[in-house]
This record gives sequence, C-alpha cells and structure tokens, in this order.
Amino acid sequence: RRDSRALLTTMLQLVATLSTLAGVEALRLSVGQDALASQHGVGRRAAVLGTASSVAVVVAPPARGETAEMSPVTTRMGGLLEKYTDISRGFRMMKPTTWNQFEGEPGAYDLRWADIVEAASSVTVSSSSYSGASIDNLADVDALAAKLKKSRGDLLAKRARLSDGLLFYDYEFQNENAMHELLSLCVNKNRLWQISAKSPEKSWKKREDLFRNIIGSFVPKL
Repeated sequence: RRDSRALLTTMLQLVATLSTLAGVEALRLSVGQDALASQHGVGRRAAVLGTASSVAVVVAPPARGETAEMSPVTTRMGGLLEKYTDISRGFRMMKPTTWNQFEGEPGAYDLRWADIVEAASSVTVSSSSYSGASIDNLADVDALAAKLKKSRGDLLAKRARLSDGLLFYDYEFQNENAMHELLSLCVNKNRLWQISAKSPEKSWKKREDLFRNIIGSFVPKL
C-alpha cells in the first residue's frame, strides 16, 4: 500500500513538472513570436520607406528641364499659310498668305509680315552675328527668360525644343500694352535667329493657332 502511495506521489510530481515545463516553453514561443513579429514589422516599414525612397528617385524632372523634340510644322492651315524660303539669308518657314511683306531695316529686322487689316498683328524675323554654336551657349532657357521678360512683359510659358537638329527656346509673353507675343530663338551658322509673332490681346484667340504654326515652321537652314 505504501508503495502504491509513493508511486502516486511520484506521478503527481512528474505531471506538475511537465506542466511547468510546458508553460515555460509556451512563454518562450510567445516571446519569440512577438520578437519576430516586431522585426517583421520593422522590416515592412523599412521596405515601405525604401520603396517610397525609390519612387522619389525616379520621379520625372520638372517639365521646364525637358527638351521637346518636334518636326518643323508644314501645315498650310487651309490656305492661310504658304511655304517661304529665303535663299540669301538661309531660312525657311510657313508665312501668312495674304499679309503685307516688308524687307528689313538694318539693325532692326530681316523680314516682317503684317496683317492687311490689323497692322499691329505681325510676324518678324531678325538675326545677328553670334560666335556660339547653339542657343544654350548664350544661356539656359530659364536664365534667358529672366532677361527677356524685363523688356517683353509677363512670361506665360517657356520651353526648349529640338527641331530639325537645332535647339530652339520658345517663349510666350503678355505685356502691359495688351500685346500677346510668341518668341523663338535659335543659333545656327554663327547667327542668332529670332522670330516673333504678336497681336493685340483682343485678337489673340483668333491668331493663336496661326502664330503657333508659323513659329513651329521656322528653321534657319535650307
């Protein structure tokens, strides 16, 4: 009988020990899982931050830093424009079909076209000697804009454009005299070229498409 009681006591102690060990193991596993979860959480946050950082790196630069590649405009706009080639000066463009044409004044301009009804609406081509190989040798598109707006009014838009292998700077201005102007500059064969198309603000909407096509058609080479 005493042997039976001793065996029972031993079995109860063994059960108690096993229970204790199970509790310790469960606690260890729980702590390990929490730590793993914590590490995983940090890893996920790091991954998210890393992804965000990667996205920031590949964000496209501002539009002003881009150069648009465009072919020269050749549309006739239903007869409103026609091809014009100046062999002696070395440029080509689409010119207004019915506008009056004026030969240049020394030091002022090379050629000018004015609307026969509204003479204030005009397109002017001018050039001058320049030793640089490209317009960006003179200044970048932003720096040149800052200089031009001092005399031409509020700057509405600007861009760099590559057309027929030449770099152009295109600008849009509006001045205090209610005149709206598109201006494009380019360098080729040691000359700085400039083409300006402008009209009174009241007439701008009906002139805009015509002017943009003229500016886009100008190429100072044959």
